Amino acid sequence: MPKEKLTLTVDKEAVEKAKKLKLNISEITELALKGYTFSPKEADRATLYNHYAALFASMKPLLERFGASVKVASIREFDPKTGWDYGDIETYLNSNGSFWLWALDEVGDEFNDITKIPIAHFHSPKEILTNLIDTLAKAAERDKETVKELELAKRFVDAISVTMTSREHPKKKGSKKRSASKLR
Repeated sequence: MPKEKLTLTVDKEAVEKAKKLKLNISEITELALKGYTFSPKEADRATLYNHYAALFASMKPLLERFGASVKVASIREFDPKTGWDYGDIETYLNSNGSFWLWALDEVGDEFNDITKIPIAHFHSPKEILTNLIDTLAKAAERDKETVKELELAKRFVDAISVTMTSREHPKKKGSKKRSASKLR
């Protein structure tokens, strides 16, 4: 591939440090730019699947942390003969890295092969990120509410335990006075 001249302004100190480390700034810049750009010819199905898979792999630890799943694809389903609208069939990325296909009134299907999702069904990266942020915010709020409910439930259990224990061992009249007089 033919090269084209590019003028790049870089901090002098950074250039000096790179030279001391014997780094080729031109090569590093070219690699970085290649990582962020590609021509439409290079945007084949395999490349798109690889990029979606890389995005999902980076999302997985967050989903695991919050025990959440996020919608990453969907398609509106119609009966080809009658035109009946079945609604959206949605695909979620689960916290374990698998995908879950969900449709109204259907149990769903779990699978690991990303290529089972047609490229055209994936949401845009922007929409996936929006869904992720919304999902994490809801999960964090859910977890906070769950902690409150658990603390309240524990207080009730502790109160029930104290009440039941005190009923099992009723205090005898004058028991404190006797034990105090025995100590003297």
